[in-house]
Amino acid sequence: MRFLTDEEARAWSSKRDPPFLDERGKPLRWPAKFQVLRFIYTDATSGRLFWLSQRLVASLEYWEEALLWVVLSGIWPSSENTHLYYRIRQSYGDQRHLDQAPAHLALRHEGEDLTTLLHLCMMFGWEALLFTGHDYARVFVSHDEYGEIAVPEGNSFDNLRSALESAGVKVETLRSAV
Repeated sequence: MRFLTDEEARAWSSKRDPPFLDERGKPLRWPAKFQVLRFIYTDATSGRLFWLSQRLVASLEYWEEALLWVVLSGIWPSSENTHLYYRIRQSYGDQRHLDQAPAHLALRHEGEDLTTLLHLCMMFGWEALLFTGHDYARVFVSHDEYGEIAVPEGNSFDNLRSALESAGVKVETLRSAV
């Protein structure tokens, strides 16, 4: 796993089609012609959030690289275990602060670490976007305890929807706002 600055994350993202960045160079949750499934995880236990993180990473389908970009942190400091986060980060030899390098570039064999980091984002109330190099799906998690997964029109998130609904997670389908 590599940890990228905003500039490095923008460089990685700018090579993608459809675009991962808006006209201001900020991460784009979903482009036009993507369908979006919103899920609510208010009051979910840590175990439930881990299960949800596993489902979300699995729903990305095939990927070689994935970028988890934390775009907002520190909203709920009492919910953050930054000691745990930085220990995970240090296990990769990175000593920088999240503000210095907020993006996490994972390779396929680091899928479990990606799942763990997504889980921490959800537990800590951080906003983050998760993209893959192939862009079969995009994930957004909000500090307001909801998330979205977006897939290109014509693709399906029916299996994920069924899994979430069977576990009692509230879901709704949205249209692209772009």
